[in-house]
Amino acid sequence: MTVRRHSLRVSFYWVECMWKGRKLTEAECEVLRKNPAVKEARPNRFTLHFEFRKALYEYWDTQGKSPQTIREFMAANGFDVSIFRGTKIIKNLSKTFKHNGYPTNGKNNVVGDTRYFRANAEDNAYLISTEKFVAGKNGKGISFSKEFIEELYENYPSQSIEEGLRNAGIDPKIVGYQRIHSLKRRFDGGYPQRSEKKSHSEEDISRLKEHPYVKRITAHQLILKPAFYIDAHYLIGLMHVNDILRLFEIEPELLTVSVRNNIRYRLSHWNEEGSGVYAVTEQNLRILRKVMKALEDVVDHSFQELHDMIPDLTKSERKRLCQYIDAFDEDPGRKYTKRYILSLIGISKSSFYACLKNVSYGMHDEAKDLQDEENIKVIQEVIDYKGYPKGTRMIYMMMKKITGRQFSINKIRRLKRKYGITCPVRKANASRQAAQKLLEKNRKGNHLKRTFRLHRPHEVYLSDVTYLDFGNNKRAYGSAVRDSVTGKMICFEISEHNDLELADHSLDWFRAETTHENPMFHTDQGSLYLSDTFQTRLKDMGFRQSMSKRGNCWDNAPQESFFGHFKDEVDYSGCRSVEELDELVYEYMQYYNKERCQWTRNRMTPVEYERYLDSLDEAAFAVYLEKETEKYNRMKARAAEKKKEHIKTLGV
Repeated sequence: MTVRRHSLRVSFYWVECMWKGRKLTEAECEVLRKNPAVKEARPNRFTLHFEFRKALYEYWDTQGKSPQTIREFMAANGFDVSIFRGTKIIKNLSKTFKHNGYPTNGKNNVVGDTRYFRANAEDNAYLISTEKFVAGKNGKGISFSKEFIEELYENYPSQSIEEGLRNAGIDPKIVGYQRIHSLKRRFDGGYPQRSEKKSHSEEDISRLKEHPYVKRITAHQLILKPAFYIDAHYLIGLMHVNDILRLFEIEPELLTVSVRNNIRYRLSHWNEEGSGVYAVTEQNLRILRKVMKALEDVVDHSFQELHDMIPDLTKSERKRLCQYIDAFDEDPGRKYTKRYILSLIGISKSSFYACLKNVSYGMHDEAKDLQDEENIKVIQEVIDYKGYPKGTRMIYMMMKKITGRQFSINKIRRLKRKYGITCPVRKANASRQAAQKLLEKNRKGNHLKRTFRLHRPHEVYLSDVTYLDFGNNKRAYGSAVRDSVTGKMICFEISEHNDLELADHSLDWFRAETTHENPMFHTDQGSLYLSDTFQTRLKDMGFRQSMSKRGNCWDNAPQESFFGHFKDEVDYSGCRSVEELDELVYEYMQYYNKERCQWTRNRMTPVEYERYLDSLDEAAFAVYLEKETEKYNRMKARAAEKKKEHIKTLGV
């Protein structure tokens, strides 16, 4: 009994159409070739220059390993990513990065590349001399020795392969990135031994001996018939070789990793035609039904992916899709009828036939694009006039005079947005906008309101950051924390960088027993103090955060005053390093706290004044607080008078 495999071949055709995606058109290739990052663009081939691939991989590796990340990077580098819609180019780039790791530029050494290069003959000889590597078959190439692989695998992943090489006194660059990456993939896959041998049991031999796709099976060998490769090579781009073997009722575990890799390679490169007719057994029919079911699942999944893309298609793209579906051969199994396909992708039958019959369907978009291309030339003519930069309103005002034509201002905005034209003058600053959003989100109120002395010691802390120029055009930054009442310096941290770590280290000086319950931490509205990380740590430590008004240094006057005294009294310009400056700052902080008297604090040092206030009982402290309140009220009255005088001068 024989059976033709026409139905199976038709399903293969459907899968190939939907899974591999559409090819680029010649017009799209022409657009892509204009981008300097493109090395080659043809309907069936698209490649990027090596330098761009490196930059693309690094962005993909750090920002999120997905096709969307690749799409974002390419859009930011001048690509019209809508060209890739319906193709598998971006998805295949992501798969290549996941499979092969950091890109290389062919088999030879990469000139100027900072990544690991391929070792030459001299390097190979050196690596073999370390006894960690062995020569390949026929003296070609080298590979890791079995003992060294076991040593590396035992410590992986807590110790990376690169670290293991360095610990063995070997520079990873000499070994080569691809060798290291291949070994890493083996480790991540559970370290399958390539040289392992399978021993087939009598039961396995008896069961597979009559298998329609098995040519020969012995205790240590299993060979498949050409019929297997004829029927299975369509599947290799759709599923893993292990899943293919299971479909054909052959357990992958019966084959070594190297044999399975060889099968995968033969399936990928199979180009021989079969007879189209073969003897049928019950097992053979069962396998073919499984294959058909798997193919149908893949096709259904592909149509579901297309369903999600439909809303983003233009009218012209939707028409091309309908024409593509209309040109499909009829499915002999009568499952994939046009009605069924349309239901899967979410297009109604009436819309489908209306799209096919309407000759002008989608032409409006194309005509509009052509008109936009003409109109953008008019706008560009205005922009280029005498070379001065021009914004949207300036283009609108000058267009009639320069070109004799006039567009609405909204049309100018739309065309500039469509073709990515921006004015370099006064354009939106992304970092400034992000800082403004952070300010609006995390800004705290001014709870202190300049009541610097109306508290107990250690109830209010003031903090700020200043810059310190020293040595030969060197700059450091100092983050200080001060007790608002006593003036005692809690810390004065020095760093080469004005970053979150500097402000965070200032909080390390606090201990739970040295603070009152829910003390106040007052600063300006600097980005360090607005960050989520810093505010979360302050909250966890039990602090209540307060901030000065924007641009008002008087709200944090005592801290600003300390920086002024420090810069007046300490000559730090001769310091040669940050460490030397830090030592000088520490000496001054000790002097300031323990020896430098302050006139407004009973001529006491900050440490003495702290002891004095701590020694007061409640009645005595109330008297102190009353005097300080009177001073505070007089200060407010003077500030109000100055404000009135200032208002009188406005507009004069």
